[in-house]
Amino acid sequence: MENIPIYKFKAFSFNDSVSALVQTCKQYDLTHIPVVEKYIYRGMIRCSDLLDIEDKNEKLINHTYLLEKIYLSDKANWTDTLRIMIQNQCNVIGILSLSGKYIGLQLLDDVLNLIANKTFISQQGYLLVISKLKSEISVSQIAQIIETNGGKILGLIINENQNNTQVEVKIQSKDINEIIQTFRRYDYQIISQMEEDLHLQELKEHSDFLKRYLEMGK
Repeated sequence: MENIPIYKFKAFSFNDSVSALVQTCKQYDLTHIPVVEKYIYRGMIRCSDLLDIEDKNEKLINHTYLLEKIYLSDKANWTDTLRIMIQNQCNVIGILSLSGKYIGLQLLDDVLNLIANKTFISQQGYLLVISKLKSEISVSQIAQIIETNGGKILGLIINENQNNTQVEVKIQSKDINEIIQTFRRYDYQIISQMEEDLHLQELKEHSDFLKRYLEMGK
């Protein structure tokens, strides 16, 4: 995966005690612990669920119902990593090879550091978030609207739901209002717009909030 290190973290097995997992959770400040049994990746178990078990001397095999199928391929990209981590409220994720073998872990902090260093974030410009029906949106049309109005695309992120597609696009432009008005003429909904200094501040706030949000489950 793009500049995101994979840590050779030893997974636990069903024969390990709950107390051993809890100790590791606390030692490394993790939200989840990977579990492998008979060389097969079984999933991850949430540290907060382990804390709720009264008898910490019990074996993990008595609590396999707590396992969550959270993992990614080592060929996945950073956007997949961030999306899965947010969806599952975790600061760590199990990484598997294409053959399904457990390799190690990746950390949320490394993903956030990668995002902060990307050109999309670091170059000065405007952040524009637009939306349209999935069946009507066109990336080539978005690029044409921006470029014919004298703008330059620094990067974009596409998010889809069942009906709509939302595009977050970073733009360099001397007249962002003309670009926005053109999008409206083509029936794009303007979700939000902000200048670079505000965007960088919001990015930091969102990053801090995400870390606090993920820590709520500890």
